[in-house]
Amino acid sequence: MRTSHAPAPMAPMAPAPAPIASASASALPVLPDTPVDRTDRRRGLQLVLGIALFLGAQLVMAGVAGLATAASGAPADADPAPWALLLSAVVGAALALGGYLLIVGRIGGRPGLALRGRGRLAELVVGLALGVGLIALSVGLIALLGGYRVTGFAPSPQLLVPLAIGLGAGVVEEIAFRGVVMRVLDAWLGSWAALTITSLLFGLVHLMNPGASLVSALGLVIEAGVLLGAAYLLTRRLWLAFGLHIAWNTVQAGVFSSAVSGTGRQSGLLIAETSGPTWLTGGAMGIEGSLVSVLLGLAVGIVMLVLAARRGHLLPSVRAERAEG
Repeated sequence: MRTSHAPAPMAPMAPAPAPIASASASALPVLPDTPVDRTDRRRGLQLVLGIALFLGAQLVMAGVAGLATAASGAPADADPAPWALLLSAVVGAALALGGYLLIVGRIGGRPGLALRGRGRLAELVVGLALGVGLIALSVGLIALLGGYRVTGFAPSPQLLVPLAIGLGAGVVEEIAFRGVVMRVLDAWLGSWAALTITSLLFGLVHLMNPGASLVSALGLVIEAGVLLGAAYLLTRRLWLAFGLHIAWNTVQAGVFSSAVSGTGRQSGLLIAETSGPTWLTGGAMGIEGSLVSVLLGLAVGIVMLVLAARRGHLLPSVRAERAEG
């Protein structure tokens, strides 16, 4: 942050020190800093249309998967084919991205908000790497505690379904929860309230998944809600959250053969056995339901929030910010 100095008739003034938050943020070797842009408008309408987009994308994905499977000649009561699920995820992600750009651009007047700017690829790559590392560390710790044991390698792993789970949820859910709901609430109520509310909503929505319970939903609130919300607040964009969510889901199912949010056990690269209490293994919710994963996700989320605070990215509501200014 540059500081201008007025000329003085006597000795030159000593340069004023840069604000602590700005100096700290510029020194962080994490991701390129991103100015906070909260100049969009019609946020109430954006919120309504964003929720409608999320529900519409879910319906479209289900319809595409069913129609594609039926078109291949499968029986009417057959489960969607893996390739059809991946196709539906691609369609759903494209619909969500296109709808988001339309809502934010036409309605909000800020085309590409939370998507534009330099460093997008770096944020996406960091998110993917972090997602892989977190789920691998979770499995490693669970294995050390006796809850997960690899017994072999799958001769013909099914990787299309994990890719579909990763891409569909990773893009569609992040567009809805962080790209629309959290961004709007951040402007209305401030960053902390936005993080709290979206984390709670994220957990509640997953209560509808098979095998979900209040305990598992609370785990997702603490783990994924905080982690993914912090990823948005740190960068004020969606790319880091995209990468985290996609990698977390895909690797959990495609490598470690775990259920993802109660979707049923997957046939990934590793053949493994789980044993022990639900708090350790995650039970029907999969590895992400383990207390180990919840605590790891929370810890990384807290680190991201500290970094976001140092960058000056945790803000009061727009109205309060204007009043202070």
